[in-house]
Amino acid sequence: MTRQEHKSILEFLEETLNRSVEPLDVEADAIIRAYFKRHPDAAYHVTKLAMNLSAPLPVDEPKRRGWFSALRARHG
Repeated sequence: MTRQEHKSILEFLEETLNRSVEPLDVEADAIIRAYFKRHPDAAYHVTKLAMNLSAPLPVDEPKRRGWFSALRARHG
């Protein structure tokens, strides 16, 4: 992992947490925490997916493509 990748992950997490204005759903939080405790690698995979989904589409990406097609195209 490069220093820039390290920095990008931390920036993404900080921006995500700072953007959150909804109150915490305690039940959902408990489910998520329990799942991540049983499957520690899940935090990595969920963060990677969230970062990919939040990335801007390439400039040459067709504008009329549906969200599902665009998602599939990003992830091969």
